[in-house]
Amino acid sequence: MVDKVNVSLRNQSFYLDYSRGYENSQDMQHYHLHQDYEILYLLEGEKILFMNGGKFTVKKDHIMFIDKNVMHKTIVNDHKYQRIVMNFRDGFLLKEDQALIMSLFKQGPLMLSIRNQQHLPFILEKMLKEYFLNKQDSYRYLQLLLSQFLTECKRLLNEQTPSLEQEHVHPSSEIIDDLIAYINEHFHQEITLSVLAESFYLHEQSISKLFKKSIGCSFIEYLNAVRITEAKRLLTETTMKINQIMKRAGYTNHVHFWRIFKKLTGLSPNEYREQEISKINRTI
Repeated sequence: MVDKVNVSLRNQSFYLDYSRGYENSQDMQHYHLHQDYEILYLLEGEKILFMNGGKFTVKKDHIMFIDKNVMHKTIVNDHKYQRIVMNFRDGFLLKEDQALIMSLFKQGPLMLSIRNQQHLPFILEKMLKEYFLNKQDSYRYLQLLLSQFLTECKRLLNEQTPSLEQEHVHPSSEIIDDLIAYINEHFHQEITLSVLAESFYLHEQSISKLFKKSIGCSFIEYLNAVRITEAKRLLTETTMKINQIMKRAGYTNHVHFWRIFKKLTGLSPNEYREQEISKINRTI
């Protein structure tokens, strides 16, 4: 049984990170999940991944595809590892490439060997450079590079048997991941404890206790965190009006939205947008 779950809420539709073991070699203490798809690429060393009740060894020159809203954690098996982690939301992927998600992320745990596949590391290197350059047209360019990368991975999948070895299986009776996944997918709709209770055949009090025990916050605190994270993303990445963003984030009352946003960020929605635009302008 999973005792605690950490939930990663990112303000951006695309995230990329490079890390070396001697810089950051701490194991994850708890399982975590997030609203975006994740790609883990091991350039050197090994890491152990726990996911879907299984224990998997990710080795050098292998890529692991992790679906959104799936609990997982990693531990360090080799402190000399080097890895790249990529996360992206549904909306970041080009519409004509949505079918790639089904092939690479929705068929269960998938790991591919890219040994002797020089073009894939080359694409990732270009993505890293573009991501940290953060130029005015970087968003569009990264979308195209992601499309190219996933297409190449799909072709590679057709050529090889996925190199996934499950070493150990342990069933989990925890339902918190299903509750979180439901909220992450439906936060823009009306969600209450009674809605969750009816959908998952649980008592409202049981759901409240489960959130407190597993995440360390209440159901409504988590729901607000997800909604405000989406509002922050829309404020940064779009030119939508505040009222439109409020509705897209799942709020129906402007005053309530403004109050929650201010409480969680210390800024009003307008102030937050101005702050983020200023940051972007300084990097151009």
